[in-house]
Amino acid sequence: MRTLFVPKNFNLPIEKILGEYKLVLITTDETKEDWDILIKNADMIVKQRGGGSRKDWPYSCTLEEDYKDLAWLELCALYRQLFCYIIRDKKTNIYLGAVYIYPIELFFSEKADKYDVDLSFWIVESEFNKGKYKHVAEQLTSWLKKDWPFKKERIYFRNQLKVS
Repeated sequence: MRTLFVPKNFNLPIEKILGEYKLVLITTDETKEDWDILIKNADMIVKQRGGGSRKDWPYSCTLEEDYKDLAWLELCALYRQLFCYIIRDKKTNIYLGAVYIYPIELFFSEKADKYDVDLSFWIVESEFNKGKYKHVAEQLTSWLKKDWPFKKERIYFRNQLKVS
């Protein structure tokens, strides 16, 4: 088993309020909701996080595959190896996106000398069109730098869109 991504004594947030948003650690209980949002927002996910052709994830994801993916994410969080949060509206609880906090070597081993953390996220088209992308990016980055046991200069922001 890989070493812990965060120490055992780190108080892992199951839920976190960030301004108008509520982050909730993802579980298989959200599979149907997650899959519906994923499929409806596939173009936005690829635009924001990057991705491949229409044959690749998220376009090709089935409900069964999404369940397996969420089971893997839930288990990884339990063992403190990586984390995925749903971004919800704080007031309405509507699913607005997702946040991924991964060890850098999972997808970018060539960046491991410079970074420890691979941070990425996506938001639904309606939030993106309201101009919320930069705001969410800043809140997430600040949260990781402030509340998580990572050195701020060791966080790699993966998203395709630049936040300036």
